[in-house]
Amino acid sequence: MRAFRETGFEELLTAFLGRSSILPPPDPGGQREFLEEYLRAGAPEFPFLYRACLLALRALSLIMKGRPFSRLEEREREDFLNRLLSSRNPLLRGTALLAGMPLYMSYYRRPEVSVPLGFDPQALRDEADLRVVTRDRSLPPREEGKP
Repeated sequence: MRAFRETGFEELLTAFLGRSSILPPPDPGGQREFLEEYLRAGAPEFPFLYRACLLALRALSLIMKGRPFSRLEEREREDFLNRLLSSRNPLLRGTALLAGMPLYMSYYRRPEVSVPLGFDPQALRDEADLRVVTRDRSLPPREEGKP
């Protein structure tokens, strides 16, 4: 299942994630694999909804900017997405939010991105392993008259 065109996917990544001097650049190959797995593993309606949001972004670009999304300059794309995300219209805001959500998830889940931001999943797992919870103990008997 190839959900994304080569050029369309990279322009979406740069539009939603931007460029950072501190964080590593997006990895289109790894992120594409994550997104395809994410779309397969989720609700059966979500891939259709996601593609509809991507098409709506392209249509809204034509309507609001007068040019296709792929022809907008990088700064114009960011301004366009910020305008949609800050819109009072829940349909416009939801379209941009749903289109960007898997992109954000695929980028910020990477350890080389999350650790500099202060979220270390391995450290959280190590800490959780210190507090192992089991259910093999029996509960104390229930007192009479109390629920």
